[in-house]
Amino acid sequence: MNTKARVFSQKNKSNRLWLVFFIMLVLLLIGWYLSLRLGAVNYSHDQLLATLKHPFQDSNTQDVIIDLRLPRILAASLVGAAMAQAGAIMQGITRNPIADPGLLGINAGAGLALILAYAFFGSLHYSLILLVCLIGSTLAAVLIFGLSYQPRKGYHQLRLILAGAMIATLFSALGQAVTLYFDLSTTVIGWQAGGLAQLNWNMLAVIAPIILIGLALSQLFAHQLTILSLDETVAKALGQATLTITMLLLGIVLLLSAASVALIGSIAFVGLIIPHFIGLFVAKDYRLLLPLTAFAGATFMIWVDLISRTINPPAETPINAIISIIGLPCFLWLIRKGKNL
Repeated sequence: MNTKARVFSQKNKSNRLWLVFFIMLVLLLIGWYLSLRLGAVNYSHDQLLATLKHPFQDSNTQDVIIDLRLPRILAASLVGAAMAQAGAIMQGITRNPIADPGLLGINAGAGLALILAYAFFGSLHYSLILLVCLIGSTLAAVLIFGLSYQPRKGYHQLRLILAGAMIATLFSALGQAVTLYFDLSTTVIGWQAGGLAQLNWNMLAVIAPIILIGLALSQLFAHQLTILSLDETVAKALGQATLTITMLLLGIVLLLSAASVALIGSIAFVGLIIPHFIGLFVAKDYRLLLPLTAFAGATFMIWVDLISRTINPPAETPINAIISIIGLPCFLWLIRKGKNL
């Protein structure tokens, strides 16, 4: 390829990145706007503007838009960004295109820990929920990576997936058994279906900083993740301490996953589908891939939450059901296309 063709190719890639970013930004802003207006109760454009201009007036409109919908929208954005970015990091660490925290049992570990905490301690403060989810996620990750790691060869992809499926199934079965024995069905059913109906500013104040820290740390180690994702031997030849970087990145995944589970419950497919979608437009450079993945994840969750609230008002459709309906066809399409699979 001559110099002129190379410059033209780089310019096309840059234009494509800006186009993807612009489309995501427009969709995110539209999603935010519609999410503030629509729901069990719909508000006009003028009512929304009046409430946002005077947010601290005591009125029913203010109670719904400022106290209920705004923290919910922020939470959906943060969770979408966190789960999508966690999935991208997992795929980079394992060099496995179908890896994500849900498929590798990390979410199941957080869920089991949360169910056990409800069984033995009853109601929990938001900070304790986050701590419990973090402990459960860490336990699951240690078991899965311990079963799949080989000192000389690193992570064997097939063993990693099998270990993740085994641990996820085991923890899910244990969680169901504890739920039945302690009669916790009504307590955990909302968490299992996923949703933001009970979210408030207090929960967001505790958990949002953790997600923001995780997102910032992800970007800090993005270049190291790019090197690690190439090959274990290549990364070591370039002087990278692969085990140390892997543990640091895995810690970030645990932080993002545990905070997301504590905030919204168990959600599947987001960390699997979104990184692949962005990968269609962006080269495998995690300095670009991670922020765009987070941005797309936030946009996706905003629209999923909006659909869950408006498809059958005033009842809310479980978020997991909507994501599965969207995610499964996307996953099948990715398999047929053969993109990195």
